[in-house]
Amino acid sequence: MSIRQDSTGQSQVSQKKRKRNDEDKIMLALDKLFEESGKRMQAVTNAIVKGNEDRSDIAKELKKMGLSVLDRIEALKIILDKPQNISLFMSLDDEVRKVYVENLLAGTARGST
Repeated sequence: MSIRQDSTGQSQVSQKKRKRNDEDKIMLALDKLFEESGKRMQAVTNAIVKGNEDRSDIAKELKKMGLSVLDRIEALKIILDKPQNISLFMSLDDEVRKVYVENLLAGTARGST
């Protein structure tokens, strides 16, 4: 075997190693991209699911207050519109909760939601 053939063979081996390293880098980048995309998709899914969360517990509480059907629907829409309304509603005792809902409904009637 001549020196020329030997150096050509080593050159081809070096090129294959470089190509394999480049392919490995691409695969790692794609893995990272897919992982990040998956996380984002999960976050979007969680937001959608949370936005459609069953809050029949609030509807039941409104029903216990003796409100009309229309008032219960309106109150539920107002309460579910903002997360802080949900937290406040759920943290109040029954008597105060009723006053809170009446004030929400009165504020809606005046256009001050």
